[in-house]
Amino acid sequence: MNSILLLSETPDLIKSLTADLTKLGYSVSSGNYVETGIDSILHQRPDLILFDLTLWEAETLQLYQRLKNNSKLGNLKLAILILAAETSLDKIPVSLELDDWLLVPYRLPELQLRIERQLWQKNKLTDQKIIKIDDLTINTTRYEVCIKGAPVELTFKEYELLKYLATHRGRAFDRESLLNIIWGYNYYGGTRTVDVHIRRIRAKIGDEEGIYIKTVRGVGYLFRE
Repeated sequence: MNSILLLSETPDLIKSLTADLTKLGYSVSSGNYVETGIDSILHQRPDLILFDLTLWEAETLQLYQRLKNNSKLGNLKLAILILAAETSLDKIPVSLELDDWLLVPYRLPELQLRIERQLWQKNKLTDQKIIKIDDLTINTTRYEVCIKGAPVELTFKEYELLKYLATHRGRAFDRESLLNIIWGYNYYGGTRTVDVHIRRIRAKIGDEEGIYIKTVRGVGYLFRE
């Protein structure tokens, strides 16, 4: 049974979602943004988080961003589905990193479909032990990277950065997010660290032309589809 954690400050929404998701066969728990901390989420290890942004506040958005960019939660490949109100759509920054979102009031078939797609994507990434794109192979079990079968010597951070981008193909990440995900919030280096590591990775895998890792101007980097 897949588990879902609902983070919301809206009692009526919590009540209706808990009832609907339970009927659909999910195990549901709920909590508010502040009291349900990172350690609690790591302990619960939910398969998916429903994050309520219908009551739009800057502090709520900041909490979501901290949740999304937390390196420990990133290791869980945690799926997050945003709940939004139509009246607040114009407040969502275009640069906000979203797995998926759903308008409230929601339709149950659409809610179920979006949850199932997020869980499928999560399981797909989690079960993917060998990533192969053209001549590049990443063996996540052996921590090995090869080009045309020849091993490539990467540092641990270079490997983690390459693997993270490759397991989220087609998704652009800004430098600060990558810094937080790979190096953690306690790292005092600047975002220039990401650029340096990307340059070294490209040189080692023969990607100076940006065939694999593409630069997104004004944003950061993505690994091509």
